[in-house]
Amino acid sequence: MGKQSTRANKNIYQLCREAQGLTREKASEKMSGISASRIEKIEYELQEPTPYDITQMADCYKRPDLCNYYCSHKCSIGDRYVPAVEISDLSNIILETIASLNEINPLTSRLIQITRDGKITDDEIKDFALITKKLDEVSLAIDSLNLWVDKTASENNINIDLLDSEKKKLK
Repeated sequence: MGKQSTRANKNIYQLCREAQGLTREKASEKMSGISASRIEKIEYELQEPTPYDITQMADCYKRPDLCNYYCSHKCSIGDRYVPAVEISDLSNIILETIASLNEINPLTSRLIQITRDGKITDDEIKDFALITKKLDEVSLAIDSLNLWVDKTASENNINIDLLDSEKKKLK
């Protein structure tokens, strides 16, 4: 195993690689088309990673959250449209999801009133803003659950093939 870096300001990519106990050389061997020198340049922020680099690292380091990090922090489109999702444990995710759904449930009839004419008037904006904020919270909880599934699957702690099969049956 190579030397452990003592650099103080490590970026997320280096932290994830080191958490897996991989040198740049070993990581490069596990990735397709990414050299150890490219990994070093990304870690030292001398080159920006591409989406391809990120998906390779996410798979190699068993950190699907790297994709969300890249999209929400480094991509100009994602910066606008992709919220940052934190990895949490399943019980917290479920509690947050249920809380968000419970908060939105009583607002559904107001949402129907606001949107039934296809317009949102100035006097409806305040309620509409609250409802869309609550819907964003539901969406974030769902994204968090999906990220948890991806991470758990990458660690082989969930039978992803069986889960995907069951989901397909529901379509």
